[in-house]
Amino acid sequence: MPRIAPYLSVGTINLDRSAPIPLHRQLYRALREKILTNVILPGERLPSSRVLAEELHLGRNTVVNAYNQLISEGFLDSAVGSGTIVNSDLPEELTGAAVSSDNLNDLSRAPGERDIRISERGLALIDVPFLEETRLKPFTPAYPFIDERFVTIWGSLMSKAWRRMTRNQFGYPSALGYYPLREAIASYLRMARGVKCVSQQVIITDGAQQALNLTAQLLLNPGESVWIEDPSYDGAKAAFRNVPARIVPVPIDSSGLMIDNALKTDPTARLAYISPSNQFPLGVTMDLNRRLQLINWAEENNAWIIEDDYDSEFRYGGPPVMALQGIDRSERVIYVGTFSKVLYPGLRLGYMVAPADLIEPIHAMRAHADRGSPLFEQIVLNEYIREGHFPRHIRRMRKLYSERRTALIGALEKHLGDILELSDSEAGLHIVTRLPEGVDDVQLSMALRTRGYEVPCLSSYSIHKPKIGGLLFGFTALDVSEMDDAVSRIRPVLLDAISRAGAG
Repeated sequence: MPRIAPYLSVGTINLDRSAPIPLHRQLYRALREKILTNVILPGERLPSSRVLAEELHLGRNTVVNAYNQLISEGFLDSAVGSGTIVNSDLPEELTGAAVSSDNLNDLSRAPGERDIRISERGLALIDVPFLEETRLKPFTPAYPFIDERFVTIWGSLMSKAWRRMTRNQFGYPSALGYYPLREAIASYLRMARGVKCVSQQVIITDGAQQALNLTAQLLLNPGESVWIEDPSYDGAKAAFRNVPARIVPVPIDSSGLMIDNALKTDPTARLAYISPSNQFPLGVTMDLNRRLQLINWAEENNAWIIEDDYDSEFRYGGPPVMALQGIDRSERVIYVGTFSKVLYPGLRLGYMVAPADLIEPIHAMRAHADRGSPLFEQIVLNEYIREGHFPRHIRRMRKLYSERRTALIGALEKHLGDILELSDSEAGLHIVTRLPEGVDDVQLSMALRTRGYEVPCLSSYSIHKPKIGGLLFGFTALDVSEMDDAVSRIRPVLLDAISRAGAG
């Protein structure tokens, strides 16, 4: 039987409410130190998030976020009915950190605990969730399936490219990217997405995230406003906070970004960030009237639009949706794409299509930032596209994902149809579901993670917490034969969450 601590002495947890560090980070550090130094022993139970929040006079989400981080790092275990317990089998590399108090003092100190003068931009980023090393779990969203055919072809192209590397190609690459690859991407975008571009406008980046960072730094001065979809991609929030810009969250309806709402809130915004073909995470497609309205706003106000077209290749019903950039006659749209969702995330190659007058300043920024993306991977990707493997891969994955999406919808309706409301999006790599009113989607997502499922909650992507919570179920990496059983195992966790909400 594990030890059970009847309480955690809150008097030993010191939180500085005047410090610039978020309280959930301070609490996380304090609890982590107690575990590493054996103040809290393996197997001991921690108070519920509600109890600890009351004892420390904190918001419950503050405690939940601290617990969540400790769970993801392996310090805590949490299961419905068992509470939150210190992991009884901590890895040696974690327990070893407690051996030296000098190590602990040096490595676990949070920014702000001493005068190290972290910039406002750096502090603003601490509170934005971010991805680290990805561990594939059932229902992980936006994680592409890696099949043997892809691995074989990619490996062959790597071997061939390495043998053909010239002496000059071992030098510094172009900060704009490998030109043959830029040509291949421009050709693909014109044909498949209706993007108006020539190869000189395509700039290779280290994933879409770098494209967002570069664009934000180039186009925004500190304090200027940017419209951002709410909910939306966390990486976009981080890019704009790093300026730092004034983020103006704009709600989404069935037609996309509610531009009239944005105009009433802040008509002087310098930039708008959108994912119009398949809004992340809700899956809404922006209609033509809204697209034209947004383009007219940008033209009339000398503003810019970032179009994040992160997974446009995967649409399973209805006609293809052309890129917003393709109907922009005033060159106010910066188009951003990535190969992370199509091929594999570790490739870390993306691209942006920039208006002609932005190419030179982006070139300078990229050159000063990191001198460009690694050339070898660009050469391999170029060959993969030019030999025709890329469109074949997309067609194969689209068929596979469509089958898995259908299986997931069927399993959700069968096992959870009386609990969850499913979205009707016909694109993307995940299904959005809505929970009954009053159910805490943050807590529920955390409970599912402790059971081995990665099912993010809608609140985690939102600036303004939604009135009704939701969950995101990815379907790309789970086989059709596994779908029904995986969904059925989730039902008891959801029922427990609903009963707790009713009791509360």
